Amino acid sequence: MRLRRLDLIRYGKFTDRTIDFGPKPTSGPDLHVVFGLNEAGKSTALAGFLDLLFGIEERSKYNFIHEYSAMRLGAVLELQGVEQAFTRTKQRNNSLLDATGKPVSEMAITAHLAGLSRDAYET
Repeated sequence: MRLRRLDLIRYGKFTDRTIDFGPKPTSGPDLHVVFGLNEAGKSTALAGFLDLLFGIEERSKYNFIHEYSAMRLGAVLELQGVEQAFTRTKQRNNSLLDATGKPVSEMAITAHLAGLSRDAYET
């Protein structure tokens, strides 16, 4: 799995903010470093990526501007060389959506995580 783009649509202090990592290079390294001043949103972006992968936590601390019902993340993931767009909303069921806005199984992402849980990913 490769993160191509992260969309912080309504998440934390962000509204309609996109972090685009660009296409995978045909050769050479494929490493991106996210850096910025304190309070720039680096930790929020990481939390957003994890919430996209595993679901927005029930008591998320990232609802201080956008209400829970409005929280929304998006991403383009490269899964086995194929780009797939996903959106994640804050709800108990059917929170993972495909590019057309239709609910998809959590397996659409978790099948590509090699069994990693959120806790293991954060460690």
